[in-house]
Amino acid sequence: MTFRSNASFNGGRPRVSASLSVGPLGQINFSAGADLRHPAGQTFQPRPVAPSERTMTHASQFRNVTPQQTSVHVLSNHRYQVSIDGLEHAAFSEVSGLQVETETMDFIEGGVNDRVLRLPVRSRVGNLILKRGMVAGNELLEWHLNVVQGYLDVRNITITVYDHPTSVRDSSNHYLRTADPQVRMRFELLQAYPVKWSGPTFNGNGDAVAVESLELAHSGFLQLSR
Repeated sequence: MTFRSNASFNGGRPRVSASLSVGPLGQINFSAGADLRHPAGQTFQPRPVAPSERTMTHASQFRNVTPQQTSVHVLSNHRYQVSIDGLEHAAFSEVSGLQVETETMDFIEGGVNDRVLRLPVRSRVGNLILKRGMVAGNELLEWHLNVVQGYLDVRNITITVYDHPTSVRDSSNHYLRTADPQVRMRFELLQAYPVKWSGPTFNGNGDAVAVESLELAHSGFLQLSR
């Protein structure tokens, strides 16, 4: 016993035929084939695929990518800006103390003799230290003196990190100007107040810049998107 079936698609061009037969011993034979000819007998030519319809393989996606494009973007440590609420002149030559530390507790579990579990307990942030050349007016010392006199003057601080500047070229491949640097990262320090102010060391034989430093305690910081 033999069963045959024909099917066509794509406007009647490729035609598929299949047959199923049962032998005298009960075996089943199946065969299928395609006729790549037009109904008029012409050979079927596949339609050219447009570039927008082509699929890119996983290997070819990274064929023309340079190592600079796939590497991690490293930020520079000298392109930053500090903003303090209520402080007009907030230009600092050095910023340090951005750190978070988590305390742990040792937990001894019964039956586990090959190790001691260490579980996180609480986290604390470090004090922020700002340094700059001393200017007339000395707003940093006045801020700390408010705390010394019993007035808790808390302010928010924003540290903005910028990308390297880029140059713009004209049609003649000449540099026109430096584009505005892009903001890469922001740190928002909450409820900061001074806990230590250090003045400069004066020397009659020296000519270095008089540097003051301010150490700030705060309630934590957030990393904000640009």
